[in-house]
Amino acid sequence: MISDDCEHRIEVNNLKHGEIVQHTLLLIKGHIRQLRPLKKCVEQQIHLHVKYNSSLESTPWELEQQSQISRNGQFKLLCDLGQHVPVTGNYRKLPLQLHFCYCNSVLHIEILYECPTNNYLLQALYIKCSNQHTKDEEVRACFDKINLNLRLVQSVYADQLRAAAYGRSTFTLNGDCKVFETQLTCEEVWQLNEESLWQNFAEEILNSSAWGGEDKLKFVAFIGCTKYDAAAIAASGDFSYANIRRNLKGHAALGGGGLALFGAAYLYAWPRYCKDINAYFGSTEKVDPTQLPDDSNYRCTYGGVYATTLGAVVHEIGHTFDLGHTIDGVMGNGFDYINRVFTIDNLTEHLPDRVIERTAHALNVQVAERPRFTQLKRSTNKFLEKYHEQKTSDPFYFTRNCAIILAHNKWFKNCRTNGDVFDLATVETLLKYDPADKCVISGESKHALCLIEVRTVDKSLVKYWYEPSKSDSLIYKFHLPQEAIEALEKDHYLFVLTRSGVAKRLCEPRNC
Repeated sequence: MISDDCEHRIEVNNLKHGEIVQHTLLLIKGHIRQLRPLKKCVEQQIHLHVKYNSSLESTPWELEQQSQISRNGQFKLLCDLGQHVPVTGNYRKLPLQLHFCYCNSVLHIEILYECPTNNYLLQALYIKCSNQHTKDEEVRACFDKINLNLRLVQSVYADQLRAAAYGRSTFTLNGDCKVFETQLTCEEVWQLNEESLWQNFAEEILNSSAWGGEDKLKFVAFIGCTKYDAAAIAASGDFSYANIRRNLKGHAALGGGGLALFGAAYLYAWPRYCKDINAYFGSTEKVDPTQLPDDSNYRCTYGGVYATTLGAVVHEIGHTFDLGHTIDGVMGNGFDYINRVFTIDNLTEHLPDRVIERTAHALNVQVAERPRFTQLKRSTNKFLEKYHEQKTSDPFYFTRNCAIILAHNKWFKNCRTNGDVFDLATVETLLKYDPADKCVISGESKHALCLIEVRTVDKSLVKYWYEPSKSDSLIYKFHLPQEAIEALEKDHYLFVLTRSGVAKRLCEPRNC
């Protein structure tokens, strides 16, 4: 309903006129500002009309989207540009007209869509066992869910890095999900723990004729034969996460080096179509653990399973991009809250915090360091503390040190040539730690130090991190503070990053 007596202003918070977008799911966040607070408007929705005007070589198209307005005037719109714009190719920037309308207020913004040009890509795989017999329609549904939700993860990375003042940077997907046929049978997969699954599939992928030697690819893979022993859960009467996990075979949630690996058991809670994303996040339908596995951080709902398992994908993919663990945010206790990125009027969620750990033995796979993983811990925090935390800030975010690493990673920098790539021998000689002088040294002028983290060996948990202040000139030598020196004597190592994107671990116990 339009009223001439209302006075509003539409504000878009995460998109500006002329901004370039290189991903196909676009999250738009904003507010309706009431200029006359005592005059309450009855209009409950904002409408968005997206239009691309025709050019000689392309066809015009339009799409429409709408969003409810929250109690405090917030709105969020999720636009699927993928049904219209090209995702690959040397296309010029496509101007998109965004027309927002709320009550009697309008706002016009023009943005530019551009095909990503990065040569460093993320490839999605569906792992199929040698004796696996899954109906074609079930596989197609899995593919649709994986493709859609990885585009959503891509959008999340872009939005979070923009919020951290690093621009709308994100990874580029190497087309759609592909089948990877493992030599293992379903029975063999069901016998392996998640670390063994990760090592086996990492080796198979790297040694395969299709993907072997692809040093510009990282992989996110889903195990198609994951099996849940619902009967055993029902018989035991134990519906704890630990027991559910014990009865989930062929499952993993591990990321590191060049591979993030997951079981496909939780895809039942993922949407297949973009129009269903918000409804799936908001679903309060209870999960029956005697029929389906529940990994929702004890929310026990379909929406909770979707949020936790998709948040885990964001988290584990982060490990493949060199991120360690943090206490808070996406790489710590915050990844369960990905639903809050897309929804409004969220209730307080009193979820258990997580204990971050990993096993001590190393994997003999040349993909970089072995994966890290998280384990749930029952929370002792009070509800009011959670309420205040979620009311005043968004728990789903990348801490600044993580944002710095991502912003300088080749998979996020639109690398088109090999000019910024260095062989292992160069990296080995470029960054060093001087134990006598207690300092980190970069040996070349174009590789100034950008970030230094002190991480625990057993958890890859960032204990301290150091960033040169913006007022400093380029730094090539950094003397460690006393706290870092003491930590290195107690099972910690250094993660060092240069402005050129070269990263290296120093002072690992086996190398000191």
